[in-house]
Amino acid sequence: MRGFHCVDPSHERIEFTGADDEELFQNIKAHTTEAHPQLTDSQVREMMAGEAWWKEMATSGNNAGSSPSAYDK
Repeated sequence: MRGFHCVDPSHERIEFTGADDEELFQNIKAHTTEAHPQLTDSQVREMMAGEAWWKEMATSGNNAGSSPSAYDK
C-alpha cells in the first residue's frame, strides 16, 4: 500500500492511498482535478517521486506538512 497526503489552506489534510503508485496517482489526480487544477499529471508524478522543488514546497509556506513524496503504508 502506498500513501501520500495533501495539506493546503483551502482544505484540511487529506490522506491518499493506493495499492501501487499508479492507483495512488489516480486517487491524487481525482483530488487535484478539483482542488488544484493548475497541477499537471507530470507535476503530480514529480510530487510523488519527491522532486527537489516539491520537497521545498512541502516543508515550507502554505504547503508545510504535505508529503514530500509517496511512502509505503
